[in-house]
Amino acid sequence: MRTLTVATPSHQYPIFIGENLIAQADTLLKPYLSKKAAIVTNETVAALYLPAFQTALNKLGIEHFDIVLPDGEQHKNWQTLNLIFDGLMQNRADRKTTLIALGGGVIGDIVGFAAATYQRGIPFIQVPTTLLSQVDSSVGGKTAINHPLGKNMIGAFYQPRAVLADLSTLATLPARELSAGMAEVIKYGALGDLDFLSWLENHMPELMRQEPAPLAEAVYHCCKMKADIVAQDETEQGIRAWLNLGHTFGHAIEAEMGYGV
Repeated sequence: MRTLTVATPSHQYPIFIGENLIAQADTLLKPYLSKKAAIVTNETVAALYLPAFQTALNKLGIEHFDIVLPDGEQHKNWQTLNLIFDGLMQNRADRKTTLIALGGGVIGDIVGFAAATYQRGIPFIQVPTTLLSQVDSSVGGKTAINHPLGKNMIGAFYQPRAVLADLSTLATLPARELSAGMAEVIKYGALGDLDFLSWLENHMPELMRQEPAPLAEAVYHCCKMKADIVAQDETEQGIRAWLNLGHTFGHAIEAEMGYGV
């Protein structure tokens, strides 16, 4: 397992990177959990990983409940956000309740925004289950939902208490999603780390086969680069905007194709 720390002006938090970490969540996340937690996930991820996370919380004796959302970018909106608020209020969640985002980028973004706004801010933990979310959206505190007139236009900068990147979850990713995440990994090299870009070229076959050691190294390197940038620019006023490389055009293409609308 690899560990690194994101140090922002608001607070600092750990990122855990490795194999089979959800099974160790009771040990790794114990310092960052309160006495009550809400696991928020989607229908696809729930079938794969929700029972294991429930078991981890049971081992700690933490009272918990689940909120299972529909899957897909088209559900990253006010209606789905309100489903989270409904679940929190129905289960009497208070300011000490920890929200756990178990899923990919959509879940991480919408749960983070819910955490930033419910009772003016409650703690949350990111458990990203896609390569794209492990190297990008789970780190740095950018949270948002979509609007019919724009993607990620309504949100907040709100940092998690911890990030648990379990590389074993990538085994269930469709090939297309793995490739999308790998494109994001390559972007980090293109942003100015030629040694990393060269390393990726030499290890791409192993990475696409999801061999544990090179995969952990790639995710660690990307998270380290992002952590260093976020430490300098938490709210995207300067150098952090570089990480949007390709995003502006990509989101325009998504909007034209009807995603998030």
